[in-house]
Amino acid sequence: MKLYLSIVFIAIIQFHMNAQNWKTPTIEGYGRIVDYENVAIQPNPATTYKMFFHITTSKEREGVNISLWKMARTVNLLENSGVPKKNIQLAAVISGPATPIVLSADAYLERMEKPNPNIDLIDKLVDYGVTIHLCGQAAAKKKINPKTDLNPQVKLTLSALIDIPTYQIQGYTIIR
Repeated sequence: MKLYLSIVFIAIIQFHMNAQNWKTPTIEGYGRIVDYENVAIQPNPATTYKMFFHITTSKEREGVNISLWKMARTVNLLENSGVPKKNIQLAAVISGPATPIVLSADAYLERMEKPNPNIDLIDKLVDYGVTIHLCGQAAAKKKINPKTDLNPQVKLTLSALIDIPTYQIQGYTIIR
């Protein structure tokens, strides 16, 4: 019995020593990260990180759109590594199957018959300084009226086809 208890005790201690300490240091509640000290590449606090996300998937992670979640993780990783907010420039355009995530609370509830799980995350990203656009062509295809159906945090743009090269010309790395 003592041997059994010793093995269980050692296993519990080992589990706690190896347990990952997940956290969401900047975008609270979303895009959780684990910090590592000795890794091959760390973000450089002197570098300006300009990333443009083309969000087209309706897949979810932890209850929200996976691409929005990845944007939160990116902010959390960079900030946690000492990159100042002024050096983190993220933007996105939403189109395709992801389009409904930009609906206002009322419009989403009416169309999807459930609350929009992405509103809080979009609010936190925009409050941080992330620019989020809706492709106007996708809005037309999905019959989204930008004046009445669109989350006010999201701005209408002509087309993802124009946003992507425009941001690329400005030095943004395109993330899909």
